[in-house]
Amino acid sequence: MVKNFLFHRVNPQRDKLWDPMDIGLFEKCIKYIVNNYEVVQLEDLIGADDYYKDKKIATLDFDDGYKDNIEYAAPILAKYNCKASFNVVTDCVEKNVLPWTQILNECFQFTNIPNLNIDFDFIPEGLKVKQLPTREDRLQYFKKISKYLMHTSHELRNIVMMRIVLTYQDVEFSKVMMNWDDIRQLKNAGHNIGSHTTSHCMLGTMTDEDEVRKELSRSGNAIKDNLGFFPKIISYPINSYNETTIRISKEVGYEAGLAVKQDVYEPGKDSIFEMPRIELYNESWLKTKLRISNRLEDIKSLIRYREMKNKLDLVLG
Repeated sequence: MVKNFLFHRVNPQRDKLWDPMDIGLFEKCIKYIVNNYEVVQLEDLIGADDYYKDKKIATLDFDDGYKDNIEYAAPILAKYNCKASFNVVTDCVEKNVLPWTQILNECFQFTNIPNLNIDFDFIPEGLKVKQLPTREDRLQYFKKISKYLMHTSHELRNIVMMRIVLTYQDVEFSKVMMNWDDIRQLKNAGHNIGSHTTSHCMLGTMTDEDEVRKELSRSGNAIKDNLGFFPKIISYPINSYNETTIRISKEVGYEAGLAVKQDVYEPGKDSIFEMPRIELYNESWLKTKLRISNRLEDIKSLIRYREMKNKLDLVLG
């Protein structure tokens, strides 16, 4: 079995809505993983099922392409002689624009505008608003609307996002993404570079196959144009993919696809285009170690089992 560990941001600056992993916690993670697993690069798992069968293997993986990956994470990886895979959103790299998820975050966190007219017919009644007068109102609404947007269609998501961005024009978005020089530096240090699509779209919610193909091919070709190779790996943003996504990923030239399932990867059993990863967050060290060992999911499963058993016992008397 293989444990593919997923990181996003590593940063000393705190964020109320999406907190990056603290630098000290990140170093604890890397030190612990190095001491307990053989760390390889994710791309090395492709076609190597037999080699890794009886070993404790781990990989390190970063999604999005934030600048703090090279500022704070890369020096720690070098300290422990670890190589990782960095999956980048190519529009974010080329234009220094944020993924839509972070744009949403910063809109609600930093605006001072009290009005927001979200009254579309397709929006659930509980999410229709005219005003969010206080910052706390906006932060609470963000939690609700972000959950909705992660489960609705690509087309409807874009409509809502456009309304939010056009309303909150007082927000100056952060310039916190890596550029191609940063990514070349990571490549030259021995790290691998993968794709995280062109625009961080949720592939599984897109109905236009041509648009899916563009997202997958353009990002891979942008990496090829700037780094000299088409990436082996596509990481599906926000774990959104389906059979169409997988088929087109293969057709445009990827050799593996990455999901987020908080579980180990079993070569030969799990599909190479649905490789599960264990995402790590900015949490207590105890909880983080439980995630690394995968015991946290076992504990959650046991709790769910006991809750279901108690309900069944009540029904059956």
